[in-house]
Amino acid sequence: MSGPSARPRRGLVLGARNRLSGLDRRSLGVTDVVAHSVAVMAPCAAGATIPMLVMEAGASLVWSVLGAVVLAALVAIVLREFASRMAAPGGLYTFAAKGLGPVGGIVTAIAMVLGYGALGVFALSQSAFFTLSLLGMDHPSSIQAGLAVIVLGAAVAATLVRGIRLSSRVGLITEAVAVTVVLAAIAVLLTRHSASLDPASIVAAPSSVGSLCVGIAIATCGLIGFESATTVSVEAQRPLRIVPAAIIVSLFLGSLVVLIATIAQAAGTSVLAAVSALSDGNFDVMADSVGAGWVVPIINVGIVASFVACTLATTTSLARTLMSLAREGIVDHRLGRTHPRFKTPAVSILASVAVMSVVAAGAAMFGGSAEAVRSSMAAAPSIGFITAYIVVGIACPLFLRRTGESRPGITAIAVTATGLFGAVLIVFVVISFGTDRAGGVIAALCWYLVAAVGALALWRARPWVMARVGIHETPVRADVWRGHRRPEDASLAGPRHSGPT
Repeated sequence: MSGPSARPRRGLVLGARNRLSGLDRRSLGVTDVVAHSVAVMAPCAAGATIPMLVMEAGASLVWSVLGAVVLAALVAIVLREFASRMAAPGGLYTFAAKGLGPVGGIVTAIAMVLGYGALGVFALSQSAFFTLSLLGMDHPSSIQAGLAVIVLGAAVAATLVRGIRLSSRVGLITEAVAVTVVLAAIAVLLTRHSASLDPASIVAAPSSVGSLCVGIAIATCGLIGFESATTVSVEAQRPLRIVPAAIIVSLFLGSLVVLIATIAQAAGTSVLAAVSALSDGNFDVMADSVGAGWVVPIINVGIVASFVACTLATTTSLARTLMSLAREGIVDHRLGRTHPRFKTPAVSILASVAVMSVVAAGAAMFGGSAEAVRSSMAAAPSIGFITAYIVVGIACPLFLRRTGESRPGITAIAVTATGLFGAVLIVFVVISFGTDRAGGVIAALCWYLVAAVGALALWRARPWVMARVGIHETPVRADVWRGHRRPEDASLAGPRHSGPT
């Protein structure tokens, strides 16, 4: 027998593994993936802090949050174009590399490591703060705060290493508890202070375009993280369908919680004062506003649950981003190793939690007042995420043009999202200097500088490594023939593979 059909081309042969083997493929349902993204957003914590920060900036509360929701929705539409075409634990940096090449991928990777890492530090430190408050230590010493961070960090690491299904279920339960408790508290506050509510203040127009931009910049901080479903796409069932849907659904759910909290606080100063007191750890004021002291510990449990869920989900995304970079040779190859039994990037998880715990403990012990540390920590992840959104927005039209799928509608959305988020980022950085957020902004800019120097050095030393940035999942034999699966196919200790890339 002769002819082309007699000898299949090498490019069509499927291997037993690919470059991302070792993760627990196709183990997460849509509920788990949505819960992961919602947990990274931490809507309960955002609903308790963002309205206060917007009001302190003199911006229109509800219109600022609505503007941020619209911008985030534009980015979500852009991300769906990528997520419906590829599954990649690198998430946004892989998407950017497919549209802009290695430079775009590296820039986005640097931004995402900053975003997830800084958000993890913030969530871990706040988990420790509210846990100590729950135990009756409203003003803990620096040693107590540092030890609490380390203990919680160890618990987070142990949970994440045990498997994505365990950590996702823990995150789902804790975030559900947090949302229920916080929304119930807001309902009680609205009922108790119904006589003093002012519905007209909800729709009050912004005083100026400048103040609205400032408000949107701050409110955007409360919505970041909805894209994190992309980092667990390899582990999701039917990822090209579930992940795009999870991006939209998680943004809707997180935005809904933040909007409810925002509208409630905009309607009455009593409600705003009570929620602001809660976010500052002033539980006596909250108890007076609710009218029942026994409710406050329950609310505190909800806040702790929200921050713990955020820590779990953020570390999950950071570890998979680092694993992807390690498999590509960008960072130490040991970060790409997976646990042979639990099928998790164990080395990346342990390294991430260790660094986050050290930074959070150091900030708790030597960072000054709790309010200044909180504001500074909240600034850095915002800069990281917004930077990544901008780069991916630029990459989207170019990617679709390369694949022959360019459409005027999605191009217009991408350009609009990129331009508006670019303005938001500039405004946010400028207004943050001279405030408690300045430390976080400076730290973020220093990270960008150091990471850029490192990337340039790697580019000069190993240009072939940088040139192939943008790893994503490819089919393996078990995807088309389940009978082929063998126990050893499920794990991979290093970056080697036997299938096509």
